[in-house]
Amino acid sequence: MKILHVLETMSPRYGGPVAVLNALSRAQAKLGHEVRVVTTNRDFPTGKMASNANETVREAGVAITYFNSNFRPLNVSVPMALALPGLIGESDILHVHGLYRFPPTYAARAARLRKRPYIIRPFGSLDPFMYAQSSKSLKLKRIYEKLFDLPNLHGAGAIHYTTEDERSRAGFLNLRAPGFIIPNGLDWSRYETLPGPGAFRARLGLGEDVPLILFLGRINFKKGLDLAVRAFKTALAAFPAARLVIAGPDNDGYGQVIRKLIGELGIGDNVIFVEMLNGKAVQEAFVDADVFVLSSYSENFGMTVIEALSCATPVVISDQVNIFREVQSSGGGLVTPCDSEKIADAMRALLQAPERRRAMGASGREWVRETYDWPKIVPRLDAQYEEVIKRTAGVFGG
Repeated sequence: MKILHVLETMSPRYGGPVAVLNALSRAQAKLGHEVRVVTTNRDFPTGKMASNANETVREAGVAITYFNSNFRPLNVSVPMALALPGLIGESDILHVHGLYRFPPTYAARAARLRKRPYIIRPFGSLDPFMYAQSSKSLKLKRIYEKLFDLPNLHGAGAIHYTTEDERSRAGFLNLRAPGFIIPNGLDWSRYETLPGPGAFRARLGLGEDVPLILFLGRINFKKGLDLAVRAFKTALAAFPAARLVIAGPDNDGYGQVIRKLIGELGIGDNVIFVEMLNGKAVQEAFVDADVFVLSSYSENFGMTVIEALSCATPVVISDQVNIFREVQSSGGGLVTPCDSEKIADAMRALLQAPERRRAMGASGREWVRETYDWPKIVPRLDAQYEEVIKRTAGVFGG
């Protein structure tokens, strides 16, 4: 099958969507599909490619084409616009990742107007919490949506949700396109053998007996870091030597808000900020953490939760992380409301119970291994692709 994916950027700084597509496309290529990813060069690491280039590279059997981004607010790319219709015509299926930016919007529109099969993956952007966030550009966003994204969503061959909660929360839009649920996956071979403990703590100058709570991900308002920081302040009364590590890229400047809050709470000596981690360093951080926390106000999946559990690290997550029911059932973590006192209770409960943490970590790790390995997920996605292709051909006579 010839599969075309479109995402606005493949820069690692943009977290989950990038990591998921990178892994998904490689897993599809490994199973014999012809896979191409079309993206822009927005915020790509220096030296990866020329800033004004349109370049195709091949990685693990996947052709990735980076187009120059000409107008940053919407990530408009004229050369991408010129190339996409032909690429869509050569593909069996288009899988669009995201909304509200030129690359996914234009790709879906091009496929819709040419009556080619396409799927949209909204990545949680249809959650009412995210949908209702007010901003100076809210009115323009609604106009853009009415003109482009809603027609694309209604006309899609299917909407790809990763959890039942994500689908149900988008129900207020009454989308005409059918939806299906297939979760994100993980390359288990990378987690089969974990790094030994101690490396991450050594880099931070922390001993093995220091209670360590970890947040790892984009520093963004929706991640509920304000709740985690307030909860940590409360937990310090019982564990005064504890440290909270906040690791990840600050793409939107929200880190300054969190640093100010930490200063106001007087816990600066107990909080450590770490720049974005990659590769083995991510696993080392999870392995050395006693608890991983993700107290998001909105989270369509929560890939970092799966990664933490893969490293046998128990988690504390909010009930707005859309896999919270599955995590709860797995025994790998504690679930709380978006309430700092409840989060603090969960932090304390785990920090004071090493045996419980080990048991929860083992349960969560086994659950991930059985459920989220990509070779188990890609065939399910193939079946959805084939159904959309068949249904689209039936509608359009292709």
